[in-house]
Amino acid sequence: MLVRLQRFPSVQPAWVNGMNFDCDVDSFFDTLLGGTVAPRTRRVPALDMHEGQDESVLAMDLPGVAREDIKISVDKGVLTISGERKVPGLPEGSGPLRNEITYGTFVRTLELPHPVSVEAISAELNNGILRVVLPKAEEAKRKEIEVKVR
Repeated sequence: MLVRLQRFPSVQPAWVNGMNFDCDVDSFFDTLLGGTVAPRTRRVPALDMHEGQDESVLAMDLPGVAREDIKISVDKGVLTISGERKVPGLPEGSGPLRNEITYGTFVRTLELPHPVSVEAISAELNNGILRVVLPKAEEAKRKEIEVKVR
Protein backbone atom coordinates (compact mmCIF):
# COMPACT_ATOMS: atom_id res chain seq x y z
CA MET A 1 0.00 0.00 0.00
CA LEU A 2 1.21 3.52 -0.63
CA VAL A 3 0.25 5.16 2.65
CA ARG A 4 1.51 4.05 6.02
CA LEU A 5 -0.11 5.57 9.05
CA GLN A 6 1.85 5.70 12.24
CA ARG A 7 0.46 6.82 15.56
CA PHE A 8 2.55 8.91 17.88
CA PRO A 9 1.92 9.30 21.59
CA SER A 10 0.45 12.64 22.63
CA VAL A 11 3.27 13.06 25.15
CA GLN A 12 6.67 12.45 23.59
CA PRO A 13 9.58 11.03 25.55
CA ALA A 14 12.44 13.41 26.37
CA TRP A 15 14.87 11.64 24.03
CA VAL A 16 12.75 12.57 20.96
CA ASN A 17 14.20 16.10 20.98
CA GLY A 18 17.63 14.68 20.13
CA MET A 19 16.28 12.96 17.01
CA ASN A 20 16.15 16.24 15.07
CA PHE A 21 19.77 17.09 15.74
CA ASP A 22 20.76 17.34 12.05
CA CYS A 23 17.82 19.68 11.33
CA ASP A 24 18.77 21.79 14.35
CA VAL A 25 22.37 22.05 13.10
CA ASP A 26 21.14 23.06 9.63
CA SER A 27 18.86 25.68 11.17
CA PHE A 28 21.77 27.05 13.25
CA PHE A 29 24.05 27.40 10.21
CA ASP A 30 21.19 28.82 8.13
CA THR A 31 20.78 31.57 10.73
CA LEU A 32 24.55 32.07 11.06
CA LEU A 33 25.12 32.27 7.29
CA GLY A 34 22.15 34.53 6.60
CA GLY A 35 19.84 32.01 4.93
CA THR A 36 22.17 30.43 2.35
CA VAL A 37 21.60 26.81 3.39
CA ALA A 38 18.83 24.88 1.60
CA PRO A 39 16.09 23.59 3.89
CA ARG A 40 16.11 19.82 4.39
CA THR A 41 12.35 19.43 4.25
CA ARG A 42 12.10 17.92 0.74
CA ARG A 43 14.87 16.63 -1.48
CA VAL A 44 12.57 14.83 -3.92
CA PRO A 45 9.55 16.20 -5.75
CA ALA A 46 6.21 15.94 -3.96
CA LEU A 47 3.50 13.78 -5.47
CA ASP A 48 -0.20 13.03 -5.09
CA MET A 49 -1.90 9.83 -6.21
CA HIS A 50 -5.61 9.19 -6.55
CA GLU A 51 -7.42 5.96 -7.42
CA GLY A 52 -10.55 5.80 -9.54
CA GLN A 53 -12.61 2.85 -10.66
CA ASP A 54 -10.65 2.25 -13.89
CA GLU A 55 -7.34 4.04 -13.30
CA SER A 56 -5.04 5.75 -10.85
CA VAL A 57 -3.64 9.21 -11.54
CA LEU A 58 -0.34 10.44 -10.17
CA ALA A 59 0.56 14.14 -10.12
CA MET A 60 4.14 15.19 -9.39
CA ASP A 61 5.39 18.70 -8.75
CA LEU A 62 8.24 19.34 -11.25
CA PRO A 63 8.62 23.08 -11.85
CA GLY A 64 11.69 23.92 -13.88
CA VAL A 65 12.19 20.36 -15.13
CA ALA A 66 12.18 19.89 -18.92
CA ARG A 67 10.18 17.06 -20.50
CA GLU A 68 13.31 15.51 -21.98
CA ASP A 69 14.90 15.33 -18.50
CA ILE A 70 12.17 13.02 -17.11
CA LYS A 71 12.27 9.23 -17.33
CA ILE A 72 9.37 6.96 -16.31
CA SER A 73 9.51 3.17 -16.07
CA VAL A 74 7.44 0.32 -14.68
CA ASP A 75 9.00 -2.99 -13.67
CA LYS A 76 7.38 -5.78 -11.63
CA GLY A 77 4.70 -3.51 -10.15
CA VAL A 78 7.10 -0.69 -9.26
CA LEU A 79 6.85 2.75 -10.86
CA THR A 80 10.06 4.77 -11.08
CA ILE A 81 10.15 8.45 -12.04
CA SER A 82 13.58 10.01 -12.33
CA GLY A 83 14.88 13.24 -13.74
CA GLU A 84 17.03 16.28 -13.30
CA ARG A 85 16.34 19.90 -12.45
CA LYS A 86 19.23 21.79 -14.01
CA VAL A 87 20.70 24.97 -12.57
CA PRO A 88 19.64 27.93 -14.70
CA GLY A 89 22.27 30.18 -16.25
CA LEU A 90 23.65 32.45 -13.55
CA PRO A 91 25.72 35.60 -13.99
CA GLU A 92 29.44 34.87 -14.09
CA GLY A 93 31.16 35.44 -10.76
CA SER A 94 27.87 35.53 -8.83
CA GLY A 95 27.57 34.04 -5.35
CA PRO A 96 24.54 32.79 -3.49
CA LEU A 97 22.56 35.05 -1.21
CA ARG A 98 19.92 32.39 -0.54
CA ASN A 99 19.64 28.77 -1.79
CA GLU A 100 16.27 27.11 -1.29
CA ILE A 101 15.60 25.46 -4.66
CA THR A 102 16.93 21.93 -4.95
CA TYR A 103 18.78 21.25 -8.20
CA GLY A 104 20.23 18.00 -9.47
CA THR A 105 18.91 14.52 -10.07
CA PHE A 106 15.98 12.90 -8.29
CA VAL A 107 14.35 9.47 -8.21
CA ARG A 108 10.92 8.54 -6.85
CA THR A 109 10.07 4.85 -6.70
CA LEU A 110 6.73 3.53 -5.50
CA GLU A 111 4.91 0.26 -5.47
CA LEU A 112 1.80 0.40 -7.61
CA PRO A 113 -1.42 -0.14 -5.62
CA HIS A 114 -2.88 -2.43 -8.31
CA PRO A 115 -1.83 -4.22 -11.52
CA VAL A 116 -1.67 -1.77 -14.43
CA SER A 117 -2.01 -2.09 -18.17
CA VAL A 118 1.57 -1.07 -18.95
CA GLU A 119 0.94 -0.45 -22.67
CA ALA A 120 -1.80 2.09 -21.86
CA ILE A 121 0.15 4.24 -19.35
CA SER A 122 0.28 7.88 -20.41
CA ALA A 123 2.17 10.90 -19.07
CA GLU A 124 2.13 14.62 -19.77
CA LEU A 125 3.94 17.64 -18.34
CA ASN A 126 1.90 20.82 -18.10
CA ASN A 127 2.87 23.98 -16.17
CA GLY A 128 5.42 22.11 -14.05
CA ILE A 129 3.03 19.30 -13.06
CA LEU A 130 3.70 15.79 -14.35
CA ARG A 131 0.48 13.80 -14.70
CA VAL A 132 0.78 10.02 -15.10
CA VAL A 133 -2.35 7.97 -15.82
CA LEU A 134 -2.09 4.34 -14.74
CA PRO A 135 -5.01 2.33 -16.22
CA LYS A 136 -5.95 -0.70 -14.18
CA ALA A 137 -5.38 -4.10 -15.73
CA GLU A 138 -8.55 -6.11 -16.30
CA GLU A 139 -7.85 -8.39 -13.33
CA ALA A 140 -7.65 -5.34 -11.02
CA LYS A 141 -10.95 -3.78 -12.09
CA ARG A 142 -13.98 -4.18 -9.91
CA LYS A 143 -16.49 -6.63 -11.33
CA GLU A 144 -20.13 -7.08 -10.50
CA ILE A 145 -21.19 -10.71 -10.31
CA GLU A 146 -24.72 -11.50 -11.37
CA VAL A 147 -26.62 -13.79 -9.05
CA LYS A 148 -28.65 -16.35 -10.96
CA VAL A 149 -31.87 -17.92 -9.79
CA ARG A 150 -32.38 -21.66 -10.29
